Amino acid sequence: MSKRRKKKKPEIDEELDLYKDYEPDWRELQASLEAEKEWKEQNPNFSLEDAADHYAELQGEIERGK
Repeated sequence: MSKRRKKKKPEIDEELDLYKDYEPDWRELQASLEAEKEWKEQNPNFSLEDAADHYAELQGEIERGK
């Protein structure tokens, strides 16, 4: 009888990576760009500082366990 070879963790991770060779097609890219443009039109005063503040606030809540 032959023994089965155990798989190492990196080999298992490679098998589970569903998006390893994924490349979006033009429809997905177009939909993403349209959604981004629409969001920017709805939120004209949003800045990167606002995003950073919001992210920092979320990280603080995670650390506190909320």
